[in-house]
Order: sequence, then C-alpha cells, then structure tokens
Amino acid sequence: MNNHGCCGLRISLQAMNTFLCVISRKPFSSSVLLPKTSFPLRVSSKQRKERDLWIMKTASFDQLYQWQRNNLQAEDEFVLHDGPPYANGKPHMGHALNKILKDILLRYNLLSGKVVHYIPGWDCHGLPIELKALETYDTQKSSVLEIRQKAKIFALDTIKCQKAAFSRWGVLADWNNNCYFTFSPRYITSQLKMFCDLYDKGLVYRDYKPVYWSPSARTALAESELEYNVNHVSTSVYLRLALHAPLPECIINASKNTPVYLVVWTTTPWTLPANQAVCFHPDIKYCLVRCKSNVEHEYMVIALELHQSLQQLWSCDLTVIKEFYGKALNGHFYLHPIQKTKKMPLLPSEHVTVKKGTGLVHTAPAHGPEDFLVALEHKLPILNLVDEEGRYSADAGSDLAGNSVLDKGQDVVLRLLGSDVIFLENFRHSYPYDWRTKQPVILRASLQWFVDTEKIKTAAIEAMKRVAVVPANFEKTMLNQLASRPYWCISRQRSWGVPIPVFYDSSLPTKNAILHRGVVERLCELIMKNGIDQWWLQSAEDLIGSEIMRELQLLPGHVFKGMDIMDIWFDSGASWNSVLPKGKQADFYLEGIDQFGGWFQSSLLTSVACRDHAPYKNIFVHGFVLDHEGRKMSKSLGNVMDPLSVVDGDGNQPAVGIDALRWWVASHVSGNGSNVSVSNQLIQQASDDVQKIRSVIRFILGNLHGVTAFQLQQTNLKNLGFVDLYMLHLLTDFVETTFSAYRELNFRKVTSLLSYFVSNNVSAFYCNIVRGRLYCDSMMGTKRLSALYVLSEILDQVTLMTAPILPHLTEEIEIYHPWRSDKGGLFRNRRFTNLKKFESPDVFECIKPSLSIRNAINKSIGQLNTQEWDVEITAFDSRDLQVLRKLQLEERDENSELCELLQVSTVTLLGKSVTHPDAEEQQNVFVNEENLKKTECHCSGPIQITLSKTKLAACPRCRRYTSSDGKLCHLCLVVAAE
Repeated sequence: MNNHGCCGLRISLQAMNTFLCVISRKPFSSSVLLPKTSFPLRVSSKQRKERDLWIMKTASFDQLYQWQRNNLQAEDEFVLHDGPPYANGKPHMGHALNKILKDILLRYNLLSGKVVHYIPGWDCHGLPIELKALETYDTQKSSVLEIRQKAKIFALDTIKCQKAAFSRWGVLADWNNNCYFTFSPRYITSQLKMFCDLYDKGLVYRDYKPVYWSPSARTALAESELEYNVNHVSTSVYLRLALHAPLPECIINASKNTPVYLVVWTTTPWTLPANQAVCFHPDIKYCLVRCKSNVEHEYMVIALELHQSLQQLWSCDLTVIKEFYGKALNGHFYLHPIQKTKKMPLLPSEHVTVKKGTGLVHTAPAHGPEDFLVALEHKLPILNLVDEEGRYSADAGSDLAGNSVLDKGQDVVLRLLGSDVIFLENFRHSYPYDWRTKQPVILRASLQWFVDTEKIKTAAIEAMKRVAVVPANFEKTMLNQLASRPYWCISRQRSWGVPIPVFYDSSLPTKNAILHRGVVERLCELIMKNGIDQWWLQSAEDLIGSEIMRELQLLPGHVFKGMDIMDIWFDSGASWNSVLPKGKQADFYLEGIDQFGGWFQSSLLTSVACRDHAPYKNIFVHGFVLDHEGRKMSKSLGNVMDPLSVVDGDGNQPAVGIDALRWWVASHVSGNGSNVSVSNQLIQQASDDVQKIRSVIRFILGNLHGVTAFQLQQTNLKNLGFVDLYMLHLLTDFVETTFSAYRELNFRKVTSLLSYFVSNNVSAFYCNIVRGRLYCDSMMGTKRLSALYVLSEILDQVTLMTAPILPHLTEEIEIYHPWRSDKGGLFRNRRFTNLKKFESPDVFECIKPSLSIRNAINKSIGQLNTQEWDVEITAFDSRDLQVLRKLQLEERDENSELCELLQVSTVTLLGKSVTHPDAEEQQNVFVNEENLKKTECHCSGPIQITLSKTKLAACPRCRRYTSSDGKLCHLCLVVAAE
C-alpha cells in the first residue's frame, strides 16, 4: 500500500478502491463510513460531449456574462478587448489557444472580485472572403453588389460556426446578444466618423506613391499584409548604361575618348523600362576601370570599395584607371537602358550605399520609396507602365504591352537589353508575398489614401512606452516597428469592405477629393436605416444631398463616387472606438506575436491620432501553435488537429472533452511568448492530468457526505492536530503561489502547481494519512470532523484555483457538492479568499522532524506495508525529542498523531544523550534480518530509527495492526459501542 511521493508515503487510488472493497465485504462494514457521492470517477468518451453540454446548461454558462454585468457591484471593471478573428474558415487550434487564454484571464478577474467587460468580435471584410464569393460568380460579369451579397453570406456562415465553437469552449461572453462585427451598420458608421476626424486633423491624405501591389489580388497592400518568402528567386542583373557626352572631366582624359559606361545592379529588371535616373552618393569614392577580357565593356564606372568583389563575381580583370568622388558625376547624363537615344540624369542621393551592387542605383520612381523621394526632390516624372494585373500597359511599347512583369515581360526586357547585360544570375533572397494569395507582390505607384504616420509616430512611441508588454522583452519589437513604420496605405481596390466616403468633381484633378462632414453624417444615417450597400445603390448626387451640392457648388452629372475601400487593418484598428466604453482604455489586448505589426499597431496609431493615448494598458502575447516537431499546421503535412474533434471526438480519435483542451492551453503557455506544441500525445497528457484532479476531488466529495457546512464551521482551529494544521499551512502556501502565478499570467506555472499540490500534498500525503479517521472514527468524532474541515477547505481552494482554467469541471463539482448544489454555481457565489488565518510557520517547524523520519522509513521499507511495522525512534538532541513529544505524549502509542503521520502500527519514542550513533548507523546501513531494519535521519541532531515487524494483528474493522487478538481494536470497540 506504500508508494514513494515527494512529501512521503503515497497510496494509489487503485489501492484505496481495493481497500474499500475489502472493508465492504466484512461484517463490520455497516459501521465503516465509506465515501458516498454520485460524482462520476470517469466520463467515457461516448458520454463526454453530452456531459459537457449538460454541465453548461445546468450551470447556465450562457447567462453568466450578463448576470455578472447586471448583479455585481465592483469599483474596478476589468476590460479585455477582443482582437477580431477573421471570418474565414473553420475554428482551428490557434483559435482555441487565443480564446481560452482570454477566458482564463476573464474568469481569474471575475473571481478576484471584478466585473469583466468582454465583447467578442469578428473581422468580416477583406480579400479571402471576397475571393470565396467570386468562386460563385463569373469574375468578369459579377457586379459589386452581387459580390458583396455573397461575401456577407459566407462571413455570416463562418461566424456562426466559429461562435458555436467558442461558446462550447466555455468562453465567457454574451454570445447571443453582445458581439461586434466589422460589417455591422453601427460599427461602420463609427469607423466612417473616425476617418472623417482624422481627415479634418490633416492625418489622412491622398497621393500618388509607390505602394505594395498584389497583381494576384489586384489591390494595394499595407506592410502588415505581407509575408516574406526567404526562398524567393529573383533575376539579378548587372547592366551597363552609356555615359552621354560631355563626360566628367576626370574621366575624359583617362578614357582616351573611348565610350564609358555606368554599371548598375538590380533584382527587378522589369522596372528598367520605367527608369528615370541613376543615383550616386557624392561622398563615395568611385573608380574608372578597364575590363581586359572584353573590349566592348572596356571602360566602366563602379564604386571603388566594390572593385574586388565585382572582379571576382564577373571573373574579369578590372584595372583601376582613375579614382574620383561621386560629386564629379553631378550634372551629367546617361542613355536610357531601353530607349537608347533618350538621355537621363545622374542625381546625388544619400540613400546610395556600397553594401551591395555597384554604388550606382537604377532609379524608377514608380517602383520604390527611395526612388520616389528622389523624384519629388528633382521633379522627375512618376512613370508607371504597369497595370492592376501586374502587366505592362500600352505605354510600355508594343514589345512589352500585356506581358506579366514577373514572368514573360521580364524575359522580354532582358532580350531588349541585349549585350548591355554584363552579368546575370539567379538570386535567392527574402521577398514580399501577398499573405492571402501567397503570390509575390510588386511596388507600383498609384493614387492611394494614406494615414500620415510621420505626424503621429513620435506620440505613438511615447504612448507605447507607458504600456506594459508581457513578455517584457517584446516591448522593443513594438517600438522598433513603430520607429521604422513607413506611410500607411489604407485604401484597397476591391468590393468587399467599407467605402472611403469621398467624391470627385470631374472638372478637377482626381487628387482633389471632396470629403465633407455633412456628407459623412448623412451617409451614416442612410447606413443605419438601410445598410452600407447604399453607397453602391445610390447616385453621388443623392448621397451628397441637394443642400450640400449647392453649398459646394457642385454640378449634377459632374460628381462621382470614389470606389476604394478601406484596409481591413484600418477596420479592425478602429474597434476600440466602437467597442470600448467611452473614453476608456482596455486593461488588456491579448493576441498572437504576429499582431505587433498588425492589430496592436493599427489600434495604437488610430487611438493616438484620435485621442492622444494608447487604447490598451497592457499587451499579452502568445506564440503560434505548432506540431510536436515545431512545424506549422498544414494539410499537406497531415499534422492539422481539429479542436472540435479533440473535444467531441471523431472516427479517428476519442473525445477528451473541453477540460482537456483548456488544460492543454494553460499548461503550454509560459508567458514568454514561445510557440505552443500540440499533438495527440500532449492532448492525452492533458486529459490524464485533469483525470488525476478529478479523482482526488471525488474522494473529498464522497467523504463530505453526511455532514453539513454548519457542523464543520464549528471547528476550532486550536483543536486541530498538527497534521491538520500543517496541511492548512501547505494549502495557504499553495494558494498564495498559485494566485501569484495568475497575476504574472504564467498559466503553465498554475497548472504545474495544481498538479503537484493535488497529487502530492493532498492525495499522497494528507488523504493517505487521514483515511483511517474518515472511515473508522465515529461520524461526529472530533478527529474525523477536523479532517473533514481540512478537506473541505482544500476542496474550496483547489476548485477556486482550478476554476479559471477548468470551469466545466469546477461547475460540475459545485453541482455535486453536498452543500452547494442549489446555490447557482461557483462563478456566481465564490471569490478568491485570503487564507492568512491558516499560516502556521511554527507548526511547520514542529512537524519537520516527523517528515524527515517519515521519508527515512519510506526509503527503508520500500514497497512493503508500513502498517505492519513497529518503529522505535531515538532522538539524540533534546530539541528534536521535545518537538516529537508534541505529536506523541506517551513513550509508546498506537493512536498518536505521530503514529498516524508515519502510518505504522506503534511508535516508541526515546531520548538518549550520546554524541552520535555508531559508525554503522551513521552510514545508514540496514540490518538484513527479515523482521528488523535500521536507518537514521538528521534534524537538530541525529535520530536513530529501528523498525521491527509488529506482533499485533490487523483489526477486522479498521485494518490497522493494533489488535492483540485479531478482534476489534480499542478504538473500533468504542465506535462500535456507540
């Protein structure tokens, strides 16, 4: 009956059940107080789903959120703002990780005495949903309204599916009546008014700039909508461009009137038709070199610092003829790479470096941010020769028109360059892709709407410094991304989204947009009455209204609507404005690590722009869900796990229930932002961990049968034994450390503390010790009631500490609790409590020698039954003897606290004033006789322990070896006589 445990002797639940069965067959079984409860030990896979649903219905999970909003009075409200998941696809393990973490945080704060504010939402617009809609229609013939109608249906179906899953996982919210959707009229009107506010502040503008453009999606993209393919292969080209006469003086004499070429390098040769300049750095030293291997390329200009690396790369002997600084090139020209009779300027620029390339930079203002700035400074044309589908337009010439710039068009460009290509190779590097279509993007100039991040960047960084980030090491990530943030393009050329509420007068340049607050207010009224589709249904004149048409002196027939929609990051980044209580910051935003460049940032920028502070006080970040080998979930790898199948089972795996899924989440999130592993084995481990807690809880519930809360409340702490007080001391320490782990958001530590405490301190230590009292003392005996009092406190605190993670299990415990089954549930009636009254450091010091003796016996006895042994304890230090006497007053006793703690037949306690036991005893050498063992331990001084097989017999009622003749022991005789 004895297994080793960290705190001493352990009895397994299987052994305990066997013990109960033996007792029940004995003639005295009617007087033995066996545990009695209908709380099931296990829930089978087949019953799991039905059981979970029954618990949720009985405990009114769906009403709890609104109940606490209506009934709890709290000075402090906890606000968790939900980052809206995308309404595209079935629930996945990433959803489970995120939503369950949020729920743990909510329930922890609710049990801490706060009213919680949490309104779940969905991000409902965007390209993936629109593409799903287009699968139904002919993309050439479908109207905007048809696409929008189908996209909305798809989003609604997805929301219905995801909402059902989130609710099933026990996430605390009013799922039926209080969610937000970025396509709802109320949300859209709030967003449009915010857009108008930003425009009035001069923080939103329209301009012609190079932006990331997705040919596969035919729309502009923001930085946050990119992902980088590190294995992308581009065509790397070193190209010669003929210097146009007159040449710089420093070159004329050195080149002996021979043609001289500039050499540029590019990995986007498709941009060469749009070339408008070559940039140099005035302070970089350049050189004129002669290539002896090819007379045709004889004289070339490159950066001096790159001379050796280029010579090696081209396998060409480059002889330096002349060195000069870049400023010597200022004011000179070269011939265009395609239109070879057209001369183009050489321009100075600080962005030119010698880190790679040639030190001379091909400049196409329509296809690069630095190129664009150079064009603005020097008033160069912004020549865009690429259409929305990523094909060359007719302006590019007949050879190129209609060809894809990333495919055939690039091959044509290389053919047109001909012998001017010095060197060409495949170049593997990190390249931006559209995160939705998974296709490469390009930089392409177009008229777009932007948020002027330069005007708010400094304020945003200062606001972010006042936000606590968990884990703290990610704070720099956010600050660095803010500091390097380019302009934010917020317009998209798609159908499914929120329209940018601007109009244009055909008699004016299209950059002159008409954005009028009165028009926006009028549009918002129409939206609230008839929906956002009014933008596409009504004419520009009807949307503006006759009064404002006259005010702005606009002529009917000359006004048209803008057809751009807003970036979905602007949609979701405006959520604080629509969802949070007016003027409040959220206490927490809790999302994945990828949101530093996404929702965390877009929310911060819009909030700082509108109200000068961050929308959140704290950010909690978690990692991604990966398989046990650290790989992303992928159908092609066959490693995708469906959380619905985990919970309810399917043809390939049994149901483990919601508790196991939630325990997996909590036990794998450490608070350091690391990725989270999942596998069938890890889910099964979570299920096993929950089962261990369930089994111990069932034991406690069964023993509480037959007594009332009132009876236990009469217990005087002063009358408790040392073992009971020590257990309460352990309970206090457990509650304090677990509560601290909750505060630190270290949920992995919470589960570790719970598992250890329940398995070791409660099950292996305390329950093992007091089961004799529980079963065999009189029902209202003082010692039995003391044990029940302690077990009742353990049950209360363990369920409270477990509740945020396992609300289904803890509400099920409440349903079966003999005193609380009709009280309305744990979350409506219970709150975290202070257990300072149970702190007993003196008790711990008193019991420490006994625990050392217990561990020494455990080591000596091994797997044998300790109950069959008598123990003689000799303390060589009076302090140890004095402490041990508190647990046993008599020299020899079979019913003392010390005897109960050691789980032996009898204890003989002796004191001896000698310096130390002999050498053999010092070395813990055991005497090898069958019925005699010796060992020792050390407390204040050495303690000698002698164990001998008892001559007493097992009592037929309590099974302890305390009977002299095989009949009832003294204690059982007393109880039987009552």
